Amino acid sequence: MSVLKTQANFPFLPDYMTWEEWNGNFVIYYGQEPIAISTEEDWQSTAAQISELPTFSAYPVAGPDTFLNWQDWAKDLALTINGPSR
Repeated sequence: MSVLKTQANFPFLPDYMTWEEWNGNFVIYYGQEPIAISTEEDWQSTAAQISELPTFSAYPVAGPDTFLNWQDWAKDLALTINGPSR
């Protein structure tokens, strides 16, 4: 017997994106949530807000305080939401 796993999917990785592109895609993709549009200098406040949203309560979404830059945080977020790639 197999069990379906309910999981969101966020298909945008930050590798070749600016913060504004990544943040904008996140806002569009999860438009039902009150996600802020911010500048790269303020990425940590948006990341903290995202990590506290009810949509992601089923996932261990890390806050920004343990990451040196937004790209590392965003990669971790995508891995957490999407699961490891096969």
